Amino acid sequence: MKIAFVFILLVAAMASFREASAGQGDPLCRPLRGFVASVQPGEAREFVFHTRWGGDFNDSSGEPTIYAKRCIHSGYAPAKAVCAYLMDHGTVEFSGNNVKRALACLSSGTHLANQVGVNQGSFSLSYGTQKRGSLLTVEMKEDMDIGGMAMSVKAEGY
Repeated sequence: MKIAFVFILLVAAMASFREASAGQGDPLCRPLRGFVASVQPGEAREFVFHTRWGGDFNDSSGEPTIYAKRCIHSGYAPAKAVCAYLMDHGTVEFSGNNVKRALACLSSGTHLANQVGVNQGSFSLSYGTQKRGSLLTVEMKEDMDIGGMAMSVKAEGY
């Protein structure tokens, strides 16, 4: 009986921990929110995460590959942090999932179902307070110049 009681307590504690951890959110959120919060009033910053499944980018002359990733941060340190995360953990084959994750990070309570794919689109939202924050554009589109898909996040501070 005591063993069953201890087991039930252990399961309940694990469920609580998992719920608390889920409240912490996706590990992408910390650098992404840091990027957005860093943009000052009157300033605009952007990063673009390029992915290509099934080969390399059109402007590459390297070895054949199954997939390619590239992230453009224009030397801006907070964007560089997001790019570093995406280069290690961003999805290539289902690149729309990167957009779904970004939207969930930036718009509390937003969650697109697993069955929903994002192949292209542009999403406008605000992040911060009425007095200080950023107007955001999160966009997913095919990049005809270099091939593959491009997810961009542009923040305009106010």
